[in-house]
Amino acid sequence: MPQPPATNVDPQRWMGFIVLCLIYFLVYFHRVSTSVLAPELLTAFQTNATVLGLMSSMYFYLYALEQPMVGYLADRLGPRRVVGWWTLVAATGCALFALAPSVAWAAAGRALIGFGVGGVYVPALKALSQWFSRRRVPLVLGLLLAWGNLGAVVATTPLVWMSSRWGWRACFWIIGAASFGLGLITLLVLRDHPHTETPGTPDENQSGAAPTSPASPFLQALRVPRFWVVAVLFFILYGSILSFQGLWATPFLAEALAVDHLLASQLNMLIPVGFMVGAPGCGWFCSRFGVDKTHVFLAMVAVLTLLWSGITFGVELLGVFGMAGLLLVLGAVTGGFCNVLWALVYETTPPAILGVTTGLLNPFPLLGVAAFQVLTGAVMDRVDRVGDVYSSAAYQKAFLVCLIATLFCLLLALILKGRLAPDKGHGKK
Repeated sequence: MPQPPATNVDPQRWMGFIVLCLIYFLVYFHRVSTSVLAPELLTAFQTNATVLGLMSSMYFYLYALEQPMVGYLADRLGPRRVVGWWTLVAATGCALFALAPSVAWAAAGRALIGFGVGGVYVPALKALSQWFSRRRVPLVLGLLLAWGNLGAVVATTPLVWMSSRWGWRACFWIIGAASFGLGLITLLVLRDHPHTETPGTPDENQSGAAPTSPASPFLQALRVPRFWVVAVLFFILYGSILSFQGLWATPFLAEALAVDHLLASQLNMLIPVGFMVGAPGCGWFCSRFGVDKTHVFLAMVAVLTLLWSGITFGVELLGVFGMAGLLLVLGAVTGGFCNVLWALVYETTPPAILGVTTGLLNPFPLLGVAAFQVLTGAVMDRVDRVGDVYSSAAYQKAFLVCLIATLFCLLLALILKGRLAPDKGHGKK
């Protein structure tokens, strides 16, 4: 028996959406918070950069490793339970981090935070697919992604101000209390779609029989060629852009434009600002006009190729103001293609294994970031440097790798466009 179509007027779904946005805000906040607090953490724990980096990385290891499990549980238990309980785990991690007497205890707190926030995005996508109609999903997904990037922005200059005023430990007590409250609201107030409210009940909107064993939904997802096409696109496109934003953009802009690091970091902040505009903007566009999302995705990858060409070869010609515009567009296009690609995943996946599929896909963007940071660093090390400063030529060679990889994605998407498009008649109307 098919699910009744979502009407988009039930206040419950909008309250649930707001709570999910607030929780997802904390996901991105935690992702980058330790970078701006690094000097204070080094002093507090009397440690070195290598140990601090290991402590901070615990977030990513736990986050990536648990994604398939989180997706499976979202399908079997319902997204509300997973988001609620995992948010409470993140709150516990915040408290442990705030109390940590040593860097080892801080690493344990950071690991709990990573594990907790790792149970948010995949169940959230499952919940949006239940609460909203197919046409509305791109818009609400874009708004969710925008809220996440707002968390990344708040975890920069505003967090530095809060830490200088109250101390970094107090900041994490505040974040932990907010996480605890949101977790309780999720568990006690929100409700899943009625077809997934009973634990273990398969989604009745799936064509065919429900999975008969824990392994079968994973095998069902992995044997679909579309899964691997999307995985490769996420790995390369997101990995190359986030490697640039998170590691090389600020020193590159300072060197290539001959500006100080403060201005370079402010230019780099335009990328998440653009993302916050592009993700919901693209979602609104797709929802409003009902355009073919595969065509939108191809157009965005083509624009990304041009942007990488500008970053690689045109910095001196563009200057500060030109690069500011380019970085803003880069963020907007990144938000747009993330929105469209996840919306295509939703539209092309049977509802009963949507959690498993997104859980298996979600590690690929993070793995792509790790791989491209190593790859671009290795390319740059082949060029001579002066002290700790890499030359513009070194950055150019590294970004040329990103340009070629993006061009490969464009060709792959053009050739396999049919693998990305929803099957005729599939999904909600």
